[in-house]
Amino acid sequence: MTTFVEYSSCWRRIFFSLTAVLATLVQTVTSAAAAGVIDYDLDLRLLPDQHRIDGRALLTSVQEPITPPLRLGGDAAVTSVEVDGHRVAFSFAGGRLTWQEDAGGGWSRSVTVTYQAAFNDPVPLDTVGIEDPSFGVRATILPQGTFLAEGVAWFPQRDGQRGRHRVRVSAPAGVLTVTAGRLVSQATAAGSTVCEWHNSFPLGGLALAAGRYQMTSERLDDIQLLTFLSPENANLAASYQAAMRRHLAFYRDLLGPYPFAKFAVVENFLPTGYGLPSWTLLGSSVVRLPFLLDTSLPHEIVHSWWGNAVEIDYAGGNWGEGLATYLADYLLKERSQPQEALEYRRKILRDYAALVTVQNDFPLRAFGGRQAKYQQAIGYGKGAMVFHMLRRQIGEEAFRSGLRRMAAEGNGRSLSWTALEEIFSRVSGQELRWFFHQWLEQSGGPDLAFDKVTVSRRGKGWTVSGAVVQTEPAYRLELVLRLTSATGKVLEQTLPLNDRRTPFTIASAEPPALLAGDPDSHLFRRLAATELPATINDLLAPQRPLVLVAAGQDGLLPAVRDLLKGLHWEDAEIVNEADFHPPAATGRDLLLLGWPGRTELRPQLPAGLTIAASHPPSWQVADATGATDTLFTVLSGRQDGAGLRALLLADSAEAARQAAAKISHYGRYSLLLFANGRNLVKSTWEANVSPLRVVFSKDSLP
Repeated sequence: MTTFVEYSSCWRRIFFSLTAVLATLVQTVTSAAAAGVIDYDLDLRLLPDQHRIDGRALLTSVQEPITPPLRLGGDAAVTSVEVDGHRVAFSFAGGRLTWQEDAGGGWSRSVTVTYQAAFNDPVPLDTVGIEDPSFGVRATILPQGTFLAEGVAWFPQRDGQRGRHRVRVSAPAGVLTVTAGRLVSQATAAGSTVCEWHNSFPLGGLALAAGRYQMTSERLDDIQLLTFLSPENANLAASYQAAMRRHLAFYRDLLGPYPFAKFAVVENFLPTGYGLPSWTLLGSSVVRLPFLLDTSLPHEIVHSWWGNAVEIDYAGGNWGEGLATYLADYLLKERSQPQEALEYRRKILRDYAALVTVQNDFPLRAFGGRQAKYQQAIGYGKGAMVFHMLRRQIGEEAFRSGLRRMAAEGNGRSLSWTALEEIFSRVSGQELRWFFHQWLEQSGGPDLAFDKVTVSRRGKGWTVSGAVVQTEPAYRLELVLRLTSATGKVLEQTLPLNDRRTPFTIASAEPPALLAGDPDSHLFRRLAATELPATINDLLAPQRPLVLVAAGQDGLLPAVRDLLKGLHWEDAEIVNEADFHPPAATGRDLLLLGWPGRTELRPQLPAGLTIAASHPPSWQVADATGATDTLFTVLSGRQDGAGLRALLLADSAEAARQAAAKISHYGRYSLLLFANGRNLVKSTWEANVSPLRVVFSKDSLP
């Protein structure tokens, strides 16, 4: 069992991202103007108690006429429309604002709209178990906070055209507003706080947030570094400032100039983790998680390049999440903690195997976004591994050069997978059509196994021979074979694969002990069932779930309501130990609440875990230290017709309640230990049986 001790929850969400620098802006703005960019001058008044925004929007264009319709969302009313300074008759219905196109002489340079719009999406009181990362909230104005997403047209706008923006928002005193671009001013007077933002980077949409924030401001060269945090979380500002500075410096060196004028960390009243052009919006409960500084934060900073400055051509597939995952979640581990990087690659393979089935699988090119964990396993996980394999295929220098070419050529444009293929082929001098075809255009992954591996004597040494077989379609791969001798000497050989069966021979001067294929998990492949440890992810698609409440543990059932909801076990059958008959669990997934008093109901425990049948039960986990009050573990997976077996133990119902809502967010782990609702230990049981692993016993050697 590999055990990791951390003092944090594993709760985070990852979406789209952030910020920018003016170094590359002049060229971008000039080319964008030629494409008909609209300049928006917005004067707004925010009325949280009325869920409303009052506004005056001036749209101007010097390259093309501004023609109707304009889109305006929410429960809106338009007061007046002026075209080139002249009031005109207009029509507003179904969110579309129109007027006579010749009202301004046939060539409209400016349109001014005065309007009101109400936004009041209901905010769920309980977000446990909701897969939608927005929780259904795309636009809402409330006293506790405001969030208006990019696509809801909270100001009149022309669809399909990029815009630059001057945004001036007046709000109740103490309420600060945040949007894209540079903060020009912020002041409070006469009972109102006014914030003004200038965004010079042509964007396809604009989001806005507001709340009673405390702001900090620093600089990294000409980039504004800002935090907008609630008074309860204001003490986190210094840590976020330091992390922003550290990550922006690293990614500027890797990818080229930062494309925006600022980067801001902004607190949200919902537990979101959004990345937006030049800022990220993190929920109050999320922003406090200490691991965010080196996980979600760099992920969203990377999205400043991929997804914001360089937009994604979704018609050809979303490559941005896989690349952001690779450059942030993975690459930072590789730089500082190679063992954790190895575990992360294995985690990707395990997540894919646990969550993706023949029925729900799809080609990577078909990934648009994630609404469920299996989609994340493909778009984020498999996507990250494709970039890892591309980097190994073309080499470090060509990969870095390709990233910088993407950033330069794609700035202010949309890139497709096809464009990425062309760029990386060009910088590497390699024809990569085969690579992108096999990884993007077919679902699944290679299914590899050793076949007929034998050992023979040759003179004073040994020869290991056999073949690697793969199912159709056969992938073109470079498979590392590692032979370890009885004395620990290691021999490695790279075996090119391109057919269903590829023979190999390895000569060793010492008796072999272990043969492993792809021992460091550098290839994306489908893991065999025997390679998969039982993890919490396995519980997310329950098969006829059954909850067994141990004698004397009735208080745990109401305490774990959030656990059942998060695992999608709300409809599970519930039975008490006294009424339970073991045959009733045959082929069903079973969750034990408490340690059964009847010995025949006690499951077999993995090595490293011991449980004493005390009241309440006590436990010991190898290599784990510190007092804990709640244990949750998945003991065994679905094999040979058996269902999953999971177990929850707690010192009290309150201890179980504090941990319950968090457990489903630790999908890749087998065992969790909590104290006062705080995760102290998360670990994954070892799975040592693999079709790419052969152990040679002394007795079997010639």
